[in-house]
Amino acid sequence: MKLDDLELLYLRQVVVARIDSLTHKLDKNLRYYGGSDDDILKERKIGNLEAEMQTMESIKKKLNEEIALIDLLKLTV
Repeated sequence: MKLDDLELLYLRQVVVARIDSLTHKLDKNLRYYGGSDDDILKERKIGNLEAEMQTMESIKKKLNEEIALIDLLKLTV
């Protein structure tokens, strides 16, 4: 599936909003569960958010690269 530049920009906006939401949730969970001795609870509440944030950051990076490539191709045409 090939997305056009407007769709990619919208998708990047959605991903950035999700990253912001995850950051807020992670900060809150670090305050509540960061000092917990229960490793399973910390993994469930903090580790999963960190993993999802890394995934979203990777997606954002790929979207930025694709958008930059489209912009570059527009300049050469």
